[in-house]
Amino acid sequence: MAAILVKFLAPLAPYLAAAFLFMAGAVYVGHLRHEVASARMANALLQQTNQANVAAIAAYQLQSVRWNTALDTLGVHTLANGRALNIIDDHIAAQPPAADAPVAPVLAQALIEIGKLQGGAP
Repeated sequence: MAAILVKFLAPLAPYLAAAFLFMAGAVYVGHLRHEVASARMANALLQQTNQANVAAIAAYQLQSVRWNTALDTLGVHTLANGRALNIIDDHIAAQPPAADAPVAPVLAQALIEIGKLQGGAP
Protein backbone atom coordinates (compact mmCIF):
# COMPACT_ATOMS: atom_id res chain seq x y z
CA MET A 1 0.00 0.00 0.00
CA ALA A 2 2.77 2.42 0.90
CA ALA A 3 4.46 1.70 -2.40
CA ILE A 4 1.30 2.66 -4.26
CA LEU A 5 1.02 5.95 -2.33
CA VAL A 6 4.65 6.76 -3.03
CA LYS A 7 4.08 5.96 -6.71
CA PHE A 8 1.14 8.40 -6.93
CA LEU A 9 2.58 11.11 -4.68
CA ALA A 10 6.10 11.13 -6.16
CA PRO A 11 5.12 13.25 -9.16
CA LEU A 12 3.25 15.65 -6.83
CA ALA A 13 6.21 16.12 -4.43
CA PRO A 14 7.52 19.34 -6.02
CA TYR A 15 4.01 20.82 -6.01
CA LEU A 16 3.43 19.76 -2.40
CA ALA A 17 6.77 21.27 -1.37
CA ALA A 18 5.92 24.49 -3.22
CA ALA A 19 2.49 24.62 -1.56
CA PHE A 20 4.08 24.04 1.85
CA LEU A 21 6.61 26.82 1.26
CA PHE A 22 3.85 29.14 0.03
CA MET A 23 1.74 28.46 3.15
CA ALA A 24 4.76 28.91 5.43
CA GLY A 25 5.57 32.19 3.67
CA ALA A 26 1.96 33.37 4.02
CA VAL A 27 1.97 32.56 7.74
CA TYR A 28 5.30 34.36 8.17
CA VAL A 29 4.06 37.44 6.27
CA GLY A 30 0.96 37.48 8.49
CA HIS A 31 3.19 37.32 11.54
CA LEU A 32 5.32 40.19 10.23
CA ARG A 33 2.22 42.30 9.53
CA HIS A 34 1.06 41.71 13.09
CA GLU A 35 4.48 42.73 14.44
CA VAL A 36 4.49 45.89 12.28
CA ALA A 37 1.00 46.84 13.52
CA SER A 38 2.07 46.24 17.11
CA ALA A 39 5.22 48.32 16.62
CA ARG A 40 3.17 51.15 15.09
CA MET A 41 0.80 51.20 18.06
CA ALA A 42 3.73 51.23 20.47
CA ASN A 43 5.34 54.02 18.46
CA ALA A 44 2.12 56.08 18.58
CA LEU A 45 1.95 55.67 22.36
CA LEU A 46 5.59 56.67 22.72
CA GLN A 47 5.03 59.74 20.55
CA GLN A 48 2.12 60.79 22.77
CA THR A 49 4.26 60.29 25.85
CA ASN A 50 7.05 62.29 24.22
CA GLN A 51 4.68 65.17 23.42
CA ALA A 52 3.42 65.16 27.01
CA ASN A 53 7.02 65.21 28.27
CA VAL A 54 7.92 68.11 25.96
CA ALA A 55 4.91 70.07 27.22
CA ALA A 56 5.83 69.32 30.84
CA ILE A 57 9.43 70.41 30.26
CA ALA A 58 8.24 73.67 28.70
CA ALA A 59 5.96 74.28 31.68
CA TYR A 60 8.80 73.55 34.11
CA GLN A 61 11.13 75.90 32.25
CA LEU A 62 8.51 78.66 32.34
CA GLN A 63 7.98 78.04 36.03
CA SER A 64 11.75 78.17 36.56
CA VAL A 65 11.93 81.55 34.81
CA ARG A 66 9.09 82.85 36.98
CA TRP A 67 10.73 81.60 40.18
CA ASN A 68 14.09 83.10 39.21
CA THR A 69 12.42 86.43 38.44
CA ALA A 70 10.64 86.35 41.80
CA LEU A 71 13.90 85.50 43.57
CA ASP A 72 15.71 88.34 41.81
CA THR A 73 12.95 90.77 42.78
CA LEU A 74 13.02 89.53 46.36
CA GLY A 75 16.80 89.92 46.41
CA VAL A 76 16.55 93.52 45.20
CA HIS A 77 13.90 94.34 47.82
CA THR A 78 15.90 92.64 50.55
CA LEU A 79 19.01 94.57 49.58
CA ALA A 80 17.09 97.87 49.50
CA ASN A 81 15.48 97.17 52.88
CA GLY A 82 18.85 96.20 54.33
CA ARG A 83 20.38 99.48 53.14
CA ALA A 84 17.45 101.47 54.54
CA LEU A 85 17.75 99.70 57.89
CA ASN A 86 21.50 100.38 57.95
CA ILE A 87 20.81 104.08 57.33
CA ILE A 88 18.31 104.10 60.22
CA ASP A 89 20.78 102.30 62.49
CA ASP A 90 23.55 104.73 61.54
CA HIS A 91 21.21 107.68 62.14
CA ILE A 92 20.33 106.37 65.62
CA ALA A 93 23.98 105.68 66.45
CA ALA A 94 25.02 109.18 65.34
CA GLN A 95 22.65 110.94 67.74
CA PRO A 96 24.15 112.63 70.76
CA PRO A 97 23.33 111.24 74.20
CA ALA A 98 21.19 114.34 74.85
CA ALA A 99 18.78 113.08 72.20
CA ASP A 100 17.91 110.12 74.45
CA ALA A 101 14.87 110.57 76.66
CA PRO A 102 12.05 108.42 77.99
CA VAL A 103 10.48 108.84 74.56
CA ALA A 104 13.53 109.78 72.61
CA PRO A 105 13.26 112.05 69.58
CA VAL A 106 15.64 109.67 67.86
CA LEU A 107 13.10 106.87 68.37
CA ALA A 108 10.33 109.03 66.94
CA GLN A 109 12.47 109.78 63.90
CA ALA A 110 13.34 106.07 63.51
CA LEU A 111 9.65 105.17 63.64
CA ILE A 112 8.88 107.77 60.98
CA GLU A 113 11.59 106.35 58.76
CA ILE A 114 10.33 102.79 59.31
CA GLY A 115 6.85 103.98 58.37
CA LYS A 116 8.21 105.48 55.17
CA LEU A 117 10.05 102.24 54.47
CA GLN A 118 6.83 100.27 54.84
CA GLY A 119 4.98 102.70 52.61
CA GLY A 120 2.99 104.42 55.32
CA ALA A 121 2.35 108.14 55.60
CA PRO A 122 4.72 110.10 57.89
